[in-house]
Amino acid sequence: MALKVLQFVTEALGDASYLVVANGTAAAIDPQRDVRALLAAAREHNASIDYVLETHVHNDYLSGGRELAALGARIAAPAKADLEFPHLALEDGAELQFGGVTLRAVAAPGHTYEHTAYVGVDERGHTRAAFTGGALLMGSAGRSDLLGPEHTADLTRLQWETAQHIRGLLPSAAALFPTHGAGSFCSTTGSTLERYGPLSTELTRNPALSSLTPEAFAAIQLAAPAPIPGYYRYMAPINRNGPKVYGEPPRPRLLSPEEVATTTAAVVDVRPRASFAGSHIPGSIEIEESTSLLAYTGWLIPFNAPVVLVSEDRAQADRVTRDFFRIGYEDVRGYLPFRDWQLSRRPTAWLPHVDSARAREILRTAEMPVLDTRFSSEQLERPLPGALSLPLDQLTEWVDTAPARSLVVCASGQRATMAASVLLKSGRDAIALVQGGAEELLRN
Repeated sequence: MALKVLQFVTEALGDASYLVVANGTAAAIDPQRDVRALLAAAREHNASIDYVLETHVHNDYLSGGRELAALGARIAAPAKADLEFPHLALEDGAELQFGGVTLRAVAAPGHTYEHTAYVGVDERGHTRAAFTGGALLMGSAGRSDLLGPEHTADLTRLQWETAQHIRGLLPSAAALFPTHGAGSFCSTTGSTLERYGPLSTELTRNPALSSLTPEAFAAIQLAAPAPIPGYYRYMAPINRNGPKVYGEPPRPRLLSPEEVATTTAAVVDVRPRASFAGSHIPGSIEIEESTSLLAYTGWLIPFNAPVVLVSEDRAQADRVTRDFFRIGYEDVRGYLPFRDWQLSRRPTAWLPHVDSARAREILRTAEMPVLDTRFSSEQLERPLPGALSLPLDQLTEWVDTAPARSLVVCASGQRATMAASVLLKSGRDAIALVQGGAEELLRN
């Protein structure tokens, strides 16, 4: 029986976990903290999860390895990861065998120094796959700037060397199974490429493979870096120490309007931005549920600060609580459907907003300051003349000195609405372009 690979994509992070199944046993690779889908798949295939393999100490989420270890799995990780809990430390070339298949550790520094890929060999000795973590991705490579500017040049060179090394180990038909992908701030691409595919496809389109020199790769790799989510700095220390084992993700309790009205926790409204603009609880912060929810949360809410959710319903509150759990925001005090607040007849607020035509007029006439909350790389690529550059990821640095009255814009309206909600909470008069963005304002 050839090794069977099952993929589990976490859209909220842009990442994938894997279950490698062979003859009644299985290994989980880079499992997310909510491991229920992996356990269900193992049961469906009549297999036990005997191993957990980590490609690196993750910067963008808390690992589910200890959740699986609590159920009997053995954790294996790069020897240089320096994990502070029981595990099997793998050196370059070490092999794990189960169910007749082999996973071979291959040192793959670049995304991090300890990064390791795993080459999958079937029962007949044929190399079938490589689990590349944050090394080779689909159409790109994992970021090499997450450990700080003092390490970026070295890690970028190592990332290129790693890609060339992996290329030499695999037949062109072998499948690449990366952890990071579209939507991940650990990836250098925001495209919607497929989540896995053969090495042959990557040979010509992936800069880590097609660049002839590390310098040529670096020019592409570092051309337009995205900001680093604020919560990232907390992930690696927790992952090294070992995240707390819960068994299952927590579920928020239903709160009364009175409890929400008197809470000292941050009140976060996760409904669609248009709903928030139309009516919301005064003083709440809007962070619309989306594939970027967690990154935005890390910039707007202090790490693991107590939070109360305002949602459309219980299902949405459960989803967001589970996603917060993935990145260590474990203090969700509860949730309130906004409809319950309305039925209590308590005061509501609204977010003044304009359409693109009106926003264009405000920019043209300088009727009030226009705040451009797109990321710096976006603003450099497509400047918005006349607007103040105040990227959302730097909001905590500029919010206290922001203009008393302003129009807030971004690329689509999502970041503008979030920033405007924070400005409103701080007592400023904010107007948002809720639907639309810089491209519409640049049109004549």
